[in-house]
Amino acid sequence: MHLSRSSFILLCIIIQYSIAAHWNYADEGPDVWSDLYPECDGTSQSPIDIDTTTTVYAPLTKFYFGSSYNVPQNFLFMNNGHTLVGHYTGNDASRLSFTGGGLKGVFTFSSFHLHWGENYKSGSEHQVNGAKYSGEIHVIHTNRATNQTAVLGMFIQSIKQVSRTHRKLRNLDTSTTGNVTSAEWIKYLSTVGQLKQVGQPVALNLTLGSLFTSNTKKYWRYSGSLTTPPCTEGIIWTIFRKPIIVSEDYFGLLRNNIYAKDYRSPQPINERTVFRSYPYES
Repeated sequence: MHLSRSSFILLCIIIQYSIAAHWNYADEGPDVWSDLYPECDGTSQSPIDIDTTTTVYAPLTKFYFGSSYNVPQNFLFMNNGHTLVGHYTGNDASRLSFTGGGLKGVFTFSSFHLHWGENYKSGSEHQVNGAKYSGEIHVIHTNRATNQTAVLGMFIQSIKQVSRTHRKLRNLDTSTTGNVTSAEWIKYLSTVGQLKQVGQPVALNLTLGSLFTSNTKKYWRYSGSLTTPPCTEGIIWTIFRKPIIVSEDYFGLLRNNIYAKDYRSPQPINERTVFRSYPYES
């Protein structure tokens, strides 16, 4: 029997979910993950709180994303019991690749997922000078030649919007009420925000690059780990400085329909150095 790429990926996701040891963000949450996954107690864990007064400037190159990031691609999304994960289901995964960013070689897209919190003031895994954002998107890539994993992390800040109709009823100015949420984020959140059932898949044609921050030149870089079990270390982390802005009307679907929260708190940075791609912190 021949399986299509999308069917094969779906099968792999289902198998991964069915055999995974149980962990969560509640009674079997981050504090006890190390009982089953010892590496979660490692010395180079993620996320971290980025102290901008101690970052070190490094002339890291800009990212060069392939043109396919800006063209609609086929993805399969699923509630895997821990978060909402998306996998590429097209015929050529190598089309979604990047070079640069201070890294050697070609890194190919693997998957992406979101983290969010109980309200719009929490949800990001990484913090900056102790400040939290509403959420965080992690876009995972792999260098097939070296087997290195690089995660692109982007902050999400949700804001509450007053609708144009409501503003008209209150005789308020409507000239500045343009939608802060991009059309692609609206399509994405409106779709995955309905995946209430664990294991439930949905296919979606999505332009991945349209979900990215508008500034990929300014970022922080450090060596860390996966932020979920098994907490594997040796992960190359890139955290972009500029957050993505979305409306709470859409981002709130995640905490209201899926889970209240799915984030890990910052871990000790220990002896690690956080580099920045730009000369001065402002």
